[in-house]
Amino acid sequence: MTYFSDSADADRHQTQQAILEATHQILLESGYSGISISRIADRVGISKSVIYHYYDNKESLLAELLDVVHRRFLTKIFEQEDTTPREELERFLTLFVAAPSLSCQSEAELTQLAKTYVELRTQSISNPDYRSVFTESENRVKRRLTETIEDGIERGEFKPVNPERTSEHILTFVAGVLFRQATTDSVDGEQLNGEIHELLADRIYLN
Repeated sequence: MTYFSDSADADRHQTQQAILEATHQILLESGYSGISISRIADRVGISKSVIYHYYDNKESLLAELLDVVHRRFLTKIFEQEDTTPREELERFLTLFVAAPSLSCQSEAELTQLAKTYVELRTQSISNPDYRSVFTESENRVKRRLTETIEDGIERGEFKPVNPERTSEHILTFVAGVLFRQATTDSVDGEQLNGEIHELLADRIYLN
């Protein structure tokens, strides 16, 4: 009995992962307006009823996707082995800005990611599920940033800044960058990338 139970659990997990991955890809391709249960079902190759078995509606599915993406993001930035606080901070900031070394395709992907992020964030104005996910995710990011800055100060890499206030400033800066990337064509990724490093050198780095 245990064998079949474990197998069924694995199948359910695999189906949910396929649904989330398909939703993420459609979101990147077409934005919030392009998401529908029918389109997701077609992409995965399942019926709509299967999706409704796991999720009450599109909003609950996207709320879980948001949470999963944020957790993956934190792992990518803050849980890499043999990285210094300075490397973590630079990776966090430059992830949102098209660095000079990125290809046109990568730059386009960053722009589309920014658009979908802003689209979903604006939905949180009237959707309490989204608002809850964004609030908790932002708190997690702020805690990790604060820990990184505290670690950098202890190691002598960063100036003795206020870690929590600095984290708040960084998050506000990133939100502004994402909003500008999503709503205008005026963001020069190469120039902004250089300004980020100047800002870090002036206000945070010890040397």
